Amino acid sequence: MQGGISRRNLLKYGAGTLAGAALGGLGWVMATHRFRSRYRVRAAQTLMKTYVSVTVIDEDRDQGRAAVAAAFRRMRAAAAVLTRFAPQSPVAVLNRTGRVARIPADLYTVLDRARHYWDLSGGSFDVTVLPVLEYYYSLPRPFARERLDRAEVERRKALIGFRGLAFDRGGARLVRAGMAVTLDGIAKGHVVDEGMRALRAAGVRNAVIDAGGDVRTMSADDPQHYWTIGIADPQDPRRLCATAQLRNGALATSGNYEIYFTSDRRLFHIINPRTGYSPDRYSSVTVFAEHAMDSDAGGVTLFSLDRAQSCEVLRRGGLEAFLVSWDGGTRWRSRGFPLARGEARLLC
Repeated sequence: MQGGISRRNLLKYGAGTLAGAALGGLGWVMATHRFRSRYRVRAAQTLMKTYVSVTVIDEDRDQGRAAVAAAFRRMRAAAAVLTRFAPQSPVAVLNRTGRVARIPADLYTVLDRARHYWDLSGGSFDVTVLPVLEYYYSLPRPFARERLDRAEVERRKALIGFRGLAFDRGGARLVRAGMAVTLDGIAKGHVVDEGMRALRAAGVRNAVIDAGGDVRTMSADDPQHYWTIGIADPQDPRRLCATAQLRNGALATSGNYEIYFTSDRRLFHIINPRTGYSPDRYSSVTVFAEHAMDSDAGGVTLFSLDRAQSCEVLRRGGLEAFLVSWDGGTRWRSRGFPLARGEARLLC
C-alpha cells in the first residue's frame, strides 16, 4: 500500500476536499475517509505561519480523530515556546532583554540541538543570524543588492556568533548587546517531531505530518506501506524535480524560491554566518533523517558548505541529502537518500 503526498498536493487537497467538521473554533478542520478496513483521518491548521497537516490511518475512527487532535495540541504548545513573534515567549524575552530564566524543555532541546549543528558544521549553522535577517526584512522587497548598506550588514554580522549565546536548563543569556536568536531553521522540525510523538503515544502506527516542507512519516505495522514525498523544482516550484519514498523518517527541503529579498534570489532567508549574505552554491537542499529536527537543521547547514564539506557533515551526522545546483542544471544525492524518481549524480 502506498501513501502519496507532496506539498503541492496537500495544499490542493486541503482546499478542495477537506470537508470535515470545524473543531473548537480553533481555525482548523478534520476530515475522515474510509478505505478498505481503515479510516484516513486528516486535519490541517496554520502553525508557525505555515500550513500544517496531520494524516493518520487507523482502524478506529474515533481513536484516529482523538490522536490527531492530541498531536495538534502538542504542536501548538511547542510552537508557542519557540516562536520569536509572541512578545511573552521565552525567545522573544531573550531577544528583548538579553536573558531569560527557567527555559522550558522544548527550548532547551532545540538550543542544544542547534549547538550540535553549529559544532558539526564549523559554524555554518548559527541561530544568532537574526540581526542580519532583520535588516533584510526591514527593506522593501524585492530590492537590488547594490542598494544595500554594506556597512550596516557588517555591523550586524559582527553580532553573529553562537559562542555569545550561553544557556543551560536554568536559563539563557546573550553576552553582547544587540544579539538576537531565530529558531526558524530548526524549531519547525522539533514541533513536527513532538506531533509525531503524540501520535505514537495515542497508539497510532501509520501517519504523516507535513509542515510546509518539513515532513515526518510513520509506517509501523505494514512493511508494504510507504509515503511518497514530492520535492519541488526550485526553478519552477509548481513542478516536482524528484520524489522520495519513506516508511519511517523525516524529509525537509530548504530553497531560495520561497522567501527571498532580491528579484534574482541571490539574497534569501538562509544566511551564511561567515559572510552575512546568502550562500549561492545550491538553489535547493533536501535532507533525510530519522527526526524532523535533524532534517530541518541539516538542510540549512548544507546550504553554506561545498560538496566535500557536505559529505563530511552527512557522514558525521547520519544524514542523507539531495542537492540542486544554483542554476538547477545539476542534482546530487548521497548514496542512502531514498530517491524514488528523478535523476541525480552520486554525491558521496
